Amino acid sequence: MTTLSPAPTTASPDWAPFRVLLETQRADCVRQRELALAETATSMPDLVTVNRAASLLRTIEEIEAALERIAAGTYGTCVRCGSAVPAERLEFRPFAAACVSCQETR
Repeated sequence: MTTLSPAPTTASPDWAPFRVLLETQRADCVRQRELALAETATSMPDLVTVNRAASLLRTIEEIEAALERIAAGTYGTCVRCGSAVPAERLEFRPFAAACVSCQETR
């Protein structure tokens, strides 16, 4: 199994593997959302398809925010408490903005 953990350094971590993963996931979400929107335009819009398109848009926005955090140098830091977000969490959900503790209290 390939792990995306940043290389251990004394300087800031190398988030390049996560950037690639996020960009790939964003492209996939955009494609899926376009398909869902096309489906609602060609047929009678159903609630499931509309909700799917809305959910994909939220995910795209979360991915874009994660990419912005990488650019700003704050990726991997909880946006609520400032503690480090474990690499395992970022591997599972690379656009996670909060640590598990803060996310659970949300």
